[in-house]
Amino acid sequence: MKNIIYKTVLLIGMACVSLPLFADDTLWLDEVKKKSCCTAGSKELEVKAFTVKKGTLEESETERNLKNAIVYIRDMDNNITKHNVIDGKISFSPLYKGNYHLFLEQKSVRDEVLYVHLSSLRVYNKEGDISKSVLKEMRGKTNDSQYGREPLDQIPFEIIMERPIRKHHINCCLYSGDIAPFKIYYKGVVQKDVPLKVSMESGWNATIQADEEGMTSFEIPRSTYAATEKEKKHSEKMIVEASYDVNESGIYGTEKYHAVRYVMSLPLSFGASPLEYESKVLGFATAIGVMLVFSLGLYYNRRRKRKTPKEIYFDEE
Repeated sequence: MKNIIYKTVLLIGMACVSLPLFADDTLWLDEVKKKSCCTAGSKELEVKAFTVKKGTLEESETERNLKNAIVYIRDMDNNITKHNVIDGKISFSPLYKGNYHLFLEQKSVRDEVLYVHLSSLRVYNKEGDISKSVLKEMRGKTNDSQYGREPLDQIPFEIIMERPIRKHHINCCLYSGDIAPFKIYYKGVVQKDVPLKVSMESGWNATIQADEEGMTSFEIPRSTYAATEKEKKHSEKMIVEASYDVNESGIYGTEKYHAVRYVMSLPLSFGASPLEYESKVLGFATAIGVMLVFSLGLYYNRRRKRKTPKEIYFDEE
C-alpha cells in the first residue's frame, strides 16, 4: 500500500513540474551545415555531422554528456543501423542521394525517475551517385514517403509527422500556411490524450490537443524573420515536443527507478510560402502589363490627333 501511495505521489509531482522539466530537459538533434563549396565535385562520400542541443530554440547549449546515447539511422529502404555516440559526436556517411531519418535515445536516472530523452531528425542527402538511386530519389522526394512512416521498434515513444496539407504546388519542403499533422505513439499505439507542444524560433509557442482520431495538427504561421541580402529566403526552425509518463519500476545500470518519463522532440524547418513570391511576381507582371497598355494607348491617341499635311497647289497661269 505504501508503495502504491509513493508511486502516486511521485507521478503527481512529475505532472506538477512537467512544464519546466519539459522545457529545460529537451534534447534535439541539429545538423552541422557545411558550405557547398567544400564538397562540390568531390567523389568521396559526404560525411553528415550532427550535434545535440539542450534547451529551447531561444536559449540552448550543446549537450556533451552523451555517454549513454544511442543513434539509430533509417534509410529509405527501412534498413536500420545502430551507432554509438563517441566523444559527443554524431556522424555518418550516406550511401545514396535521398532521405534518412536519425533517432537519438539518451537515458538517465534522476530522483528515482528514469528519463528517456528522444529526438528524431529527417536528413536529405543532396550528394551521392544518382544513377544508383533514381527510384529512391523519386520515391523519397516526389511522393512524400518521408512522412507517415511506421513507428520505429527500437523507440517506444515517438512523434510522427503525417503528410502535410499544402496550399501550393511544392512538395519537398514545409512552408508557412501548410497544415502540419502529427500522431504520437507509445509502443506502436496512437496516444490521443498526449498534448503536442510547438515552439518556433520567432518566439511563437502553442500547446495543441489531438482530435478524436489522435491527429494533432496546426497551421504553420507566417515567418517573422525578414530576408537579408545574404539569405533571401530565410528558413525558420521549429520544434514539436511531447512527453509521456509511465508508472513502471526497474533498474537502469546500478540505479533504481519507480517511474519513467519519455520526452520526444522533432526539430523541423520551414520557409516563407511560395505563394508570397508568386503574388509578388504576379503583381510585378500586372504592373508592367498595365504600363504597357497605357503606353500603347497614349501612343495611338497621339497618332490620331496628329494632323495630316495638306498639299497646296499654285496656279501659275
